[in-house]
Amino acid sequence: MASKEMENLKSDETPRITVDYVEGILQPTPTCDIWDQIWKFQAKPDDLLISTYPKAGTTWTQEIVDLIQNEGDVEISKRAPTHIRFPFIEWIIPSVGCVCWGSWHDHVKGWWKAKDQHNILFLFYEDMKKNPKHEIEKLAEFLGKKLDDKVLDQIVHHTSFDIMKQNPMANYSTLPSDIMNHSVSPFMRKGMVGDWKHHFTVAQNERFNEDYKKKMADTSLTFHFHL
Repeated sequence: MASKEMENLKSDETPRITVDYVEGILQPTPTCDIWDQIWKFQAKPDDLLISTYPKAGTTWTQEIVDLIQNEGDVEISKRAPTHIRFPFIEWIIPSVGCVCWGSWHDHVKGWWKAKDQHNILFLFYEDMKKNPKHEIEKLAEFLGKKLDDKVLDQIVHHTSFDIMKQNPMANYSTLPSDIMNHSVSPFMRKGMVGDWKHHFTVAQNERFNEDYKKKMADTSLTFHFHL
């Protein structure tokens, strides 16, 4: 790369958030700084926890839950951005060499194992893409809500990828550019299942499959990598 191109690249670089370890798990430094408060947090019996690995349908699920709880009232969902309506521990995803928030394999296997002992609904991104109305209805029933077809259809429409991508209350465009620069990479990208095919080489896919098979050998949990 020419030196001038390198200079332009450096000038366009977005500052990276610093990271550190908590209990052996890499976390953004702001999370580490308030870890004592997080650890001491006491949930109420009727609290709802949405636990997703980063970039795995978190915002989508939050928007669906908000609309279910407000029986499909879209105007209420516009009251504030997602991160205000659904406060959570860490919401800035840094681009670093190591993976923050620990192993994806441990995350999904842990919740899969716990679902039979606790009041947990396990949702799959692929199922939500394939039949969103069915999965939204399932989630509504889990939350104790009985919604009619009209409301369900409205939620399906409002939480479709194309609609949410244009919704400033869901697409994180209200954040300052020094925190999330959408000109570099929009928060909502493609919302596809199987887009890995456009990025992985054959050799990379083989390495991934080998690693996945090894790390998921001790669970009955399975995923679909394309629809």
